[in-house]
Amino acid sequence: MRLRSRPMFFAACGALAVAAMLAASAFRSIFPTAAPSPRGVAAEPEIFATPLCGDERAALRWLGHVTGKMPPSEEIEWWGKPSDRQFGLFARRYNIAFAGYAAAAIGMRGDSSARKAAGAVLGNCVERMLRRDVWGYSQAKSYWGTKPWAPDPCYRENVMYTGHLLQLLALYECFTGDRKYSTDGFDFVWKKGKRVHYDVKRLIDVTVEQMRENASGGINCEPGLMFFPCNNHPHVALAMFSALGYGEWSAEAKRWERWALAHFFGPFFGGGAFNLVCHAKTGVMYPRGHGGLDAWSLLWYEPWASDRRQVVALWKECAKRIDWDWLGSDPDGLKPYANCLDPANVPPVVCVSFLAAAARACGDRERAERFERIADRSLARRGGMYYLDVGREWRIGASANRIIALALANGSSFRAFLRCGFRSDAPPEK
Repeated sequence: MRLRSRPMFFAACGALAVAAMLAASAFRSIFPTAAPSPRGVAAEPEIFATPLCGDERAALRWLGHVTGKMPPSEEIEWWGKPSDRQFGLFARRYNIAFAGYAAAAIGMRGDSSARKAAGAVLGNCVERMLRRDVWGYSQAKSYWGTKPWAPDPCYRENVMYTGHLLQLLALYECFTGDRKYSTDGFDFVWKKGKRVHYDVKRLIDVTVEQMRENASGGINCEPGLMFFPCNNHPHVALAMFSALGYGEWSAEAKRWERWALAHFFGPFFGGGAFNLVCHAKTGVMYPRGHGGLDAWSLLWYEPWASDRRQVVALWKECAKRIDWDWLGSDPDGLKPYANCLDPANVPPVVCVSFLAAAARACGDRERAERFERIADRSLARRGGMYYLDVGREWRIGASANRIIALALANGSSFRAFLRCGFRSDAPPEK
């Protein structure tokens, strides 16, 4: 999540905040100041014992291929050059993480061979996340490169990286039973032989320390800036690590959930249902939203939310703000660079892939199918694989989220996985 000009951002925030304060009464009447209250019944999902379909098996093959070792020319075709800047909305860390989550979505419902394949993808993803070209952006002077803890990319802030790494590590251990990242640890290797050693426990500790230190209970992504979607991933991870016996962090989850629902919902200038970003020190929100950010937020809030009815209520509010005309336009038009504070350049195919997965997670089959029909204009079934054939910057992330939607439609559920783990009666694959 790259911010090109923090002074410009803060100036914009100030102007928008003044406008919002001058219209405070209008603000309260147009949008709620907190998330809508849960209503009705939202049954807890379960993982259905349905065999993997042909598309899911093809998707798992594609995930194994794209995260595995490949010739340099093909590596560049899928992932770009190692020298590419990693400040964009679809920097490598996000594409890696989404690929791992997609493999887990399929594998949680599969037989032993599918789980093994998913575990291999997750292992590939963890190793890719540890590459310097993935986390080296954090050592820029405008980030944490001049901090006393440099070149440690995990010690403070940067949950846009550490949250995903933690969730991938948790999923890897769940799927493989391999505790090597806990017992042996892993290294971040920097220039001139500098290296920083971590293990799972240390990464959990520095994550939870920040949750406890910060008034909101959240963790910053950028220096001084906090986003709702990124803060979901450490809580998904901690729920799994709790089940694995590492500790118990429900108090931290409740604290952040309470603060986030009271502050992030209802941007004054619309665009979505969640404010894009919060200036952590002042609590000032950038009062504009985006449908893709809404979807990312709810897809990964749903697994760990204390009350699933809250998620469903939020989704209904998000759905009211969907711009169907824009989503149905050129799905993969050539777009320039986009980041989390400038998401307007994200093409429709990316948004619908996230929206489809979020709609499935929230039990909205009708809208999910509509999103999926739009995404599938770009669907490729080639070489026994399944993915979206779109621009390189978006290809892996958009494909992975379309695959998550496919798996959720067929009976997978991250919320059920966090609560109950694997089904003991997974059917044999045909």
